[in-house]
Amino acid sequence: MKRYFKLIIPAAIFCILMSFRYKTHTGSEQPSGLAYYHFYHIKDSTQTGKVYSEDFILGFTTNKSIYSSQTKLKQDSTMEAALHAAEVKKSASVDLGVVLPVTEEDIYVDKGKLFTVKTTYSQSYLIAGEGDKIDWKIDRETKSILGYTCQKATGVCKGRKYTAWFTTDIPASFGPWKLQGLPGLILEAYDDRYFIKFTCTKFIAQSNFSQLKSISIPANATPTTKKEYEKMKKAQAEGFLAGGFSDNITIDKITTEGGNNTPQAKKFTINYPLELTD
Repeated sequence: MKRYFKLIIPAAIFCILMSFRYKTHTGSEQPSGLAYYHFYHIKDSTQTGKVYSEDFILGFTTNKSIYSSQTKLKQDSTMEAALHAAEVKKSASVDLGVVLPVTEEDIYVDKGKLFTVKTTYSQSYLIAGEGDKIDWKIDRETKSILGYTCQKATGVCKGRKYTAWFTTDIPASFGPWKLQGLPGLILEAYDDRYFIKFTCTKFIAQSNFSQLKSISIPANATPTTKKEYEKMKKAQAEGFLAGGFSDNITIDKITTEGGNNTPQAKKFTINYPLELTD
């Protein structure tokens, strides 16, 4: 559901929000290739007509990669522009427009090992060692994707069986999300029910990627575990709901697309999560 936000923000919180801007890691290793992916996910198996979608970018070199939400990058840029405009006008009211749900985490692969970086309130947290090595079974079947000859492979990742199509024409053992370890770039992947799918829409090589995010893991990221991170997030959410920010920020207007006459929707339940195992 799309939501429209208009926030009333005092100067102190305004300055904090401005510090949340997306910034690239300067002086770090930049990718030598980029793959753009469209992701869709049916999260509620009882409502297959409701499909969550998001766009991602995979940047990589020969032995490193980073997988980030392109939708988030665009949304952050729009929010930054709105915040900057309010700052110039010395206004405490910021209309953020349509705010979409996005993936906050970045997924890194460094020499075959997978890392997840999650950022909360401008602090980055590093969760290492996520994901077991995928035992891929490579098939002889082939098909063409984006003009590349791709070969079929199947394997289990995070509790779900996936079919992946990879091309040795791009000799990079990476792919979307946590799918990796094949002798070529994965251009398409989907689970056995087609409720989860990653599709490469564009590939770019040998270009100037200096303005993009570095593929190096942020040096200032605080090491933690998934369990400890979720515990911290829960505590932060409870603090917010308890009114921890009530004196600093007020929501002036929230309207949902469709207005007040939108009929009561069927309760949405996530019964088909992306990950079944830790």
